[in-house]
Amino acid sequence: MKNFYHTLGLSFESNPEPQLIEAVFKALVKLYHPDVYKGDKRSLNRKITEINEAYETLSKPDKKDQYDKKLRKFQLTKSFDFSEEEFEDKDLFNNKYIDEDWEIALLVYPELEGQKKLLCKYSQKLGFQFQFYLLETKEFYKLEDIVQRFINAFLERKFGTSNDIKTLSRILIENNFKKNAVYLNKLIKVIGSYSEKRIIKTFFNQFPELEDELSEKINSYKPKRKKINNEKYQNILLIFSIILLVIFFIIIIDI
Repeated sequence: MKNFYHTLGLSFESNPEPQLIEAVFKALVKLYHPDVYKGDKRSLNRKITEINEAYETLSKPDKKDQYDKKLRKFQLTKSFDFSEEEFEDKDLFNNKYIDEDWEIALLVYPELEGQKKLLCKYSQKLGFQFQFYLLETKEFYKLEDIVQRFINAFLERKFGTSNDIKTLSRILIENNFKKNAVYLNKLIKVIGSYSEKRIIKTFFNQFPELEDELSEKINSYKPKRKKINNEKYQNILLIFSIILLVIFFIIIIDI
């Protein structure tokens, strides 16, 4: 079953809003403009057809609801795999493509270039898509959130929905262990991401030198428990104590 969310570079698990679906569609149309895309014409036509097909379904509420139910059922009955796509993107884009609007955006947000380079570590296509998305939506003020959204959607497409596997793959890619990330992708393609513990164990059995090197980075990505605000905690404790006192006096009066 085709995953139209993945076609548009989105995450199905994050339940993207209609505005986001429309924005990424428009960005992809610009990305696959003949001036930017340097693949053959047949590939270009195929990409545009796939993008239009995905948008046609996800942009219409009724069609989207029906599709979401089918996709959810499909995911529950079939282990996630990558049988129809490879880890490496084979799309060719014009590296010398210069957009005047992007140059102006860099004057206001110079950190944009660094974020684009980070996304290009994942794939060149992701970096370009990020560029066109921001120019389309003007959401520069949400830069960090958008970068994380693009990365998470990419990792879901290539490595499945396991948080542990996505964390490991992210660390591998961002620290230039891309060949190792490709191997991890192959494990998932054959086994399916639901066997995450065995996959991770097998991965480190193959690359034991990476386990110590990456352990600190892996721990830093694990979600940390939020500390309870001290003042808020004291207020809760005070209220609880008052309730206990009231109950105590009620019991005494009844006696």
